[in-house]
Amino acid sequence: MFKNERFWYGCIMPGAVAGWIFIFFGLFFPIQNEILKMAWLFVAFLWGIGHILELAVSLPIGKAKGLPVKTIVIKTIVFGITWWLPLKMGYIEK
Repeated sequence: MFKNERFWYGCIMPGAVAGWIFIFFGLFFPIQNEILKMAWLFVAFLWGIGHILELAVSLPIGKAKGLPVKTIVIKTIVFGITWWLPLKMGYIEK
């Protein structure tokens, strides 16, 4: 299952995109529910800071695969570990 490209693109990476949608939703429509607001803060921090920090790992992996830096940065910011981990393992090509 994990070695299948469709698993990563169809099941896992959409979760990263959903996180960004949740973040932007919370920016444009302030969340009133305290529990949901805490979840939003957690996701915003994790995605906003975590994906930036992951560049230290993803850049060497992407460069070793011959990908342009721009592609590596964009995909890491959007997808984070759900992109560079399967790339490193050889489960996805780009």
